[in-house]
Amino acid sequence: MKQLLICAAVVVGFSMPPAAFADAPGDSQRLERAKDFIADEQWERAIEQLKAAAGDAKERNKDEALFWLAHSQHQARDLAAALRTIADLEQAHAGSPWVKPARSLRIEIAQKLRRDDVLWMTAAPPAPTPVTPTAGPKPATPFAPPASRSPRPPAAPAPVMLPAPGPEPPSARRRAPAPPVSTPPAPARGLPPPPRATTFFMTSGWEPDTNLRIQALGSLMATDAKRVIPMLKEIALESPNANEASRAVFVLAQSGNAEAHSTVVEVARVGSELVQIAAVKELGRFGGKNVSEELLQVYRTGNPRVKYQVVHSLGDRAETTALMRIAQTESDRRLQETAIVRLGQSGGSEQLRRFYASARPELKRPIINSLFNARAVDELIHIATQERIEAIQQDAMNKLRILNTQKAQEFLEKQRKK
Repeated sequence: MKQLLICAAVVVGFSMPPAAFADAPGDSQRLERAKDFIADEQWERAIEQLKAAAGDAKERNKDEALFWLAHSQHQARDLAAALRTIADLEQAHAGSPWVKPARSLRIEIAQKLRRDDVLWMTAAPPAPTPVTPTAGPKPATPFAPPASRSPRPPAAPAPVMLPAPGPEPPSARRRAPAPPVSTPPAPARGLPPPPRATTFFMTSGWEPDTNLRIQALGSLMATDAKRVIPMLKEIALESPNANEASRAVFVLAQSGNAEAHSTVVEVARVGSELVQIAAVKELGRFGGKNVSEELLQVYRTGNPRVKYQVVHSLGDRAETTALMRIAQTESDRRLQETAIVRLGQSGGSEQLRRFYASARPELKRPIINSLFNARAVDELIHIATQERIEAIQQDAMNKLRILNTQKAQEFLEKQRKK
């Protein structure tokens, strides 16, 4: 649970300017004790301390106390109380940085209660109803009577008949005119209206941000992937915030859905640079025999930074064939050397030995370094035996001395006797 305290602090830290921490007051004794109880998962004792802190007029960190109170109530399985506490935090401390993690907690509660209606209201909130400006009184339109008739005088108003004294029947009571009946706006992207009330989840004026939408979409992926995937794709490709877009890619990649996989590949090819890099990282974690070719497709059209990430992702997957292809064909020297290093780390020592035979002189030392990092003694002995450039040969010999394996010692002893 100490990790949870750190995670919550990180979430809040991203939403608070650095100057805010300089003036932030320290925890009260109650809040400190409550955090100790939370770390020990003593939820009831933490709730007792946090309620006292939240109700104390002298408490300087009421907003933080309310967040941890909601969290503790959630852990104690008192979900209704946790929802009420989150609503209190929003209403009493609307500008607090603790509101954001509290809203994330609300999504967790909705998921636990299987409230898909709440998740959809978060993931695709209805578009706000446009406000029609109130029209002013229309100017009188001059009336031109027909020429053949003379204008008639206005008719006298009909007399008003007052009801007899006595109790007024309900049907005769004066009522305010009923507002015009209008069809409520449908949720975005053709989603069905929520089937159940969301009063306990949606506070007045609540509008989910993109991070909350992504969290809700991640919860809905297992039950409604066909609707969720296009929405995550839109965020990944169109969000101006690279962190939000990268989170959307992460959710897509974690689903294991074939359509989500194809979407990650598409984002890796056409997204913004930072989002492409995030998508390539996720592709590197996918299983499947086609991932190597998909990464190479991204490599062919990517800029240098994207290509570097492709090389590292191929290395993480130990795709020695693909790395060898890049090492042999890449014209960018730095990228080529990176592929050589990753090839050695991926167990491609034999490919490097074959590549060494036809490599340009400037690539031979990077190959030797890669073989050294891979502790490829046999390949280094082969190079030290065959190399005709004395300086490069000595480099291979020095690497063998440092490794100092039994086979390396025997080879070096033979060379010394020669």
